[in-house]
Formats: sequence, C-alpha cells, structure tokens
Amino acid sequence: MKHNKIILILTGLSLFGVIGCTDLEENVLDEQLGSNLINDPNNVEALINPPYGSLRKTMEWYDYWALQEVTTDEVIIPTRGTDWYDNGAWQQLHLHTWTSDHERLKNVWDGLNQGVSRANTAIYYIGLFPQDATTERYINEARFLRAYFMYLINDLYRQVPYRAADELDFSISPEVYNSKQAIDFVISELKEIMPKLKTKAEVGSDRVTVGAAQALLAKAYLNYEIYGGEAKWNDAITYCDQLISSPDYAVSTDYWSMFQKDVAEHSEFILRVGNDDNLDLGTGAVWVNFTLHYSQIFGNITSTWNGPSTTSTFFNTWDKENDARFYDGRIMDVCGFNQGFLVGQQHGVNGEELKQRNGEPLIFVPEMNLGSSAENAGIRVIKFAPNPETQNQFRAPNDVPVMRISDIYLIRAEAKLRNGDAPGALTDINFLRSKRNAEGKTLPQLTAVTLDDILKERGYELYWEGLRRQDLIRFGKFTEAYQEKPVTDAVRTIFPVPTSAADVNENLDPNLGK
Repeated sequence: MKHNKIILILTGLSLFGVIGCTDLEENVLDEQLGSNLINDPNNVEALINPPYGSLRKTMEWYDYWALQEVTTDEVIIPTRGTDWYDNGAWQQLHLHTWTSDHERLKNVWDGLNQGVSRANTAIYYIGLFPQDATTERYINEARFLRAYFMYLINDLYRQVPYRAADELDFSISPEVYNSKQAIDFVISELKEIMPKLKTKAEVGSDRVTVGAAQALLAKAYLNYEIYGGEAKWNDAITYCDQLISSPDYAVSTDYWSMFQKDVAEHSEFILRVGNDDNLDLGTGAVWVNFTLHYSQIFGNITSTWNGPSTTSTFFNTWDKENDARFYDGRIMDVCGFNQGFLVGQQHGVNGEELKQRNGEPLIFVPEMNLGSSAENAGIRVIKFAPNPETQNQFRAPNDVPVMRISDIYLIRAEAKLRNGDAPGALTDINFLRSKRNAEGKTLPQLTAVTLDDILKERGYELYWEGLRRQDLIRFGKFTEAYQEKPVTDAVRTIFPVPTSAADVNENLDPNLGK
C-alpha cells in the first residue's frame, strides 16, 4: 500500500490565514496552539504539510477541474430530468455564461489563494527556526508551491493578489500583480529555488523536486505569450530538454498503467497528488461515481451519479481502432466497464446488458441536449481505475499526476513547431505515438505535423487531466463552437474575480473577464 504522508497530515491548518492574500477571513492564530507549533522545530512538517494539502484543490472534479474541463469540448454535463441541473451551474460553464458570482469561480479563487497563504505561513514560520538542510528544503518546497498556486490563479483570472511572507500588517490589502508581473514573479522564484531542490530519485514525485520546477518553467514559457505578451519558445524547449534527458522520467509503453489503483511512483510522474481510499479525503477525487450511470454498480460501489460526459466534437477526432488511449479492458472483469471511452451498450460485471431506470437498454450515445437529455445521453470517460473492494465508495485509490513526462514531450513539440523546427516537432510527436499502439495494432506515424495535429495529440494524451481550457486558449480555439456550445466572446478566456474578493480588495480589477 502506498504512503501519502504529505497530503494526509494536515495539522496546523489554523495557520493558513496568518499570511493571507485572499478574500478569506484572516483567522487570528490560537495563542496556545500557535505558540506550541511555531516555536518547536520538531513541528516543521506540520507547517509544510498544509500547502501540500492545498494541491488537492487542483484535482477535485467539482471545482478547479470543472473550470478547466467543463468549459471545453472535453467535458459536458447535460441536465437529465432534474439531475445535474444545480441551478444551471454546469450549463453556464459549458455555455460560457458564468458571472462573477458563480460558485465554482469563488471556490477555486478561495482554494488557490488559500494555498498561497498556507505556503506563506510555512515560509515565514519555518524561517524562524534554526536553519539546517531540512528547513531550507521545506522553505524552497513552500516557495515552489506558492509559485504554482499563483501560476494557476494567473491562468484563470489574469490577476494575482500577492503579500510577501513577512508582511504581517493585514489592515493593508495585498498588492495585485497583473498577468505579466505574476508570470515573471513565478519564473523568478522557480529559477532561484530550482538548484536547491532534491531530485525525484531522492524524495519521490509526491514532493516538490527539481523536475517539478523544470516542468513548471516549461509550462510558464509555453504560455508566456498569453500571460506576458511575447513568445519564449526557446526557453520552454530548454527546460523540456533538461527533463527529457533526466533518468528519473520515461514515457510508459503501457499508457493505462499510471491510471490503475494504488499506483504511487511511476516513470511518467513528475509531480503527483496522493490519494488513498483508506482515508477520508472528500469526494472531489471520486472519478467513477460522477460519470457512471445509476445502474453501473459493481463490488462495493453502489452509488453512481450519471453526470459528466464527453462531447461528440472531441470524441469524433479519435482513431478508435489503433490508439491505446481510447480503450483499455483490463478492469472489465471486476467492474463491468472499460477505461477510456464508454460508448454503446453497457454491461454489468457478469456480462448482462444493463438498462436505464425506464427499462430501456443502457446504450451510451453522443447525441444530447444540454438542458434536457435522456439518461443514456453522452459518452462517458473513465480515466482512473477504482477499487471495487473499497470500504468507502466515496474515496479514491488513485494518485493523480499534476505533471508528467509525456506532457513535456508535447510541450517541446509545440514550442519547436512554433519556433520553426517542424522536423524536431514531428520527431517528438511520433516518439510519443510510437508508445501508444493499441494491442495488436499500430498507431500510424505522422508524415508532417501542424499546430492542429499537436492540439489533437494533447487531447489524446491528456484528456480529462485538467489542462484542456489552457490548451484551447493557447491555440485560439476556446471560444469556438462545439457540441451544445455556440461561438462565444473572447472575454470568456478570462474568469472574473468573485464579487466577494473584489469587495474586500480595492486593488483587484472587478471588470477583468467581463
């Protein structure tokens, strides 16, 4: 059984508001608890664990993942009768009609800014302890986590509140970085701490490593034209080269191996968030319940919710015969369904044909109406394998990759092509495709590569992993029409800050994204 000590030890959470930079109420530290915690160097892990715990906010399907996926062609959540209406919240995300009062926008803003605040708390109070190799390492890990959360805030909202870790006058609103200032700060922080971080071989992929810093730098430079107004493809290529040359990482020849239950370390993983279905971490990472039909019960999983599907727009781009990423059947004997895309007649564990609640066959079809669909509308996706014998069906046994090496090959291919090196881009794309042959099949190699090819390949490799919105924006396709969504205005590429945040920080621009 894997060990996820980082995310599972969330002691010291009362500290998260001390160095706050969000609209959350900045809690006053309990004097007794605070004194015991921050004056005893033996409590250093109680200070570094909370910002690691905030990484979970990036993998919970109902908030951050929803903003990055339900707004795109990869995920759609149609209303079926009264199910999944939720006051129109899911429809608004898909149609790009959200407002600054949308619950998901507020939850994500609060959660990511809380992560920044927790990181600041760790930086400040660990810095007060006698310094040694351990405290220095934890401070640098916290600085990475702060930079990562700021990167995500900037990607979503294009403005980032910032308060230095040692700025303790909370009567003053934090300053707000614009998009370029924010990404420049993130890059500067990463470059400064990167030489001081450990490798994956030394500490594992559930901790911040030099590889994680290199990966985030590659992502920052790939998107720099969006955030900072100029292209920096060579810089993106540089950090991809460093990762690809590292012996710590390798593209797997078995795509689905990293998405099985109880997988901790994997050759693909650069940074991961741990999960364990023996511990109660909330339902946000329950990846099968939320999409399976009500009748698709198996083992101890008896509550399924018939929710998110993929669009026909995305589904129809696939090579359904030759690409291993489309379908894998290794869990069918214990679950009744495959990993990848669930389409057509669905079966139970014993092979019986399943039915809808009205007695009609459960045949998943791509046709749907966003506002009113039948139970079988929408092709479902299963990325992570469940544990049928779990003792709690609302927990998950899957460690989730935040960054992985296949993405780095795709980043390098895109940066090379945009930088005029089409042969180099083609080599990277075909290398990845050579690892993605379905059993007994051969996924064809490309003879030439375009930007559309790279976007498609990113979809095939990384679907439902929380990256699609960022990709579509970079490729200029986020506001285009896809199933059940019309063409939308370019302003939709930015989310407005929540009203509750703008009301308490006069430095935020409440009109950005409107």
